Amino acid sequence: MVDIRREPDWDQGADRHSELIDPVLTVRQLSRFDYRRGYSRIDNALVFTTDKGEFDVYLPPHRPSRPLFATRRYTAVYEVDMGVHTCTVSLLLPSDNDAFDFTAETELTWQVSRPQRFVASGERDVPALLRRRLEQLMYPISRGFPIDRSADAERAVHQVLAKVGELGDEAGLRTSCAVRLRPDDEVIAHQRELRRLRYTDEQLGMSHDVAMREDRLSAERNVERAQHDHELVMLQGRQDEEARQLEAEKIHYYEYHLQHGGVAMWALHLAQHPEDSRLVMENLQRDQLDLIRSQSEVALQVFKEGNPEDYQRAGLNKQAVEILEGLLARNLPGIASAPPAPDSPPWAGPTGTPVHFLEKRDGASANSAEEKR
Repeated sequence: MVDIRREPDWDQGADRHSELIDPVLTVRQLSRFDYRRGYSRIDNALVFTTDKGEFDVYLPPHRPSRPLFATRRYTAVYEVDMGVHTCTVSLLLPSDNDAFDFTAETELTWQVSRPQRFVASGERDVPALLRRRLEQLMYPISRGFPIDRSADAERAVHQVLAKVGELGDEAGLRTSCAVRLRPDDEVIAHQRELRRLRYTDEQLGMSHDVAMREDRLSAERNVERAQHDHELVMLQGRQDEEARQLEAEKIHYYEYHLQHGGVAMWALHLAQHPEDSRLVMENLQRDQLDLIRSQSEVALQVFKEGNPEDYQRAGLNKQAVEILEGLLARNLPGIASAPPAPDSPPWAGPTGTPVHFLEKRDGASANSAEEKR
């Protein structure tokens, strides 16, 4: 800034950190002898005008000398800021449907590169200048796209701006810009709702898949458990059947040896397998009861009938009497019993006498006299 006596015609009062829309900081009229060597801002450019309408530019840190100042006869001086400035411009760009508009958010950077051209252009608002230039370039491009194709419209706008180059070149400005196109709020809300529904559907699909997999695994486990239980039941049934067959074979074995006199073999087997004692005694008792019942029925039948001849009847009566005596001999007093056989078990009775088996019925004990010949 030229330090002179006359007050400036225009002074913004800006410093290095002021937000500017007009880079011309001060404007002063000059006389032939209004020159001083002191300058306030060495980083600003000075644009001097002559009485012939010419411009002399002194970029920082250059300044005119006194002889040159006197000979050129400058009439005015413009102090121009040479710093880099930023601004944001928001535009509504039409789509192919007049009911919907794109929203263009543009980040601009500008700097005075040729001060004399900017002074000559007469511009006072740089953001407004750039805004007009952007609208001229972007309106025809956005008109060719529907509102839901903001990405395609944004690419087309970038291509046009790249071809044009500097937006403020005519005003001596160096510029750069970044443009983002967005659809209107209703379209954004609609897209967000669609995305939410899609995410919800995907989540439900995954939950359904998980539930189906769990059900399938549960069904497989149930089938395996049922098969295992069935196999266990079948195995238990086979074991029970084998146990019954083994018991039947033992019963048949003991019956055979008792009926055919194999007492020694039966005693040896019973000594080796004492757990079969209960089974043997139960079956022995049952067989003896059946034999006694059949013999008593035969004897009573013989006494009742009188048809046979005398000699036949005499033999039958003798056998019947022997059967009855054998049945009653165990309970008649005074009848001597034969001593037990040697090496007989302690529970065995005298030789030739029937074995007593004790059977409880309803808490009462009854002795059954049984005889086997």
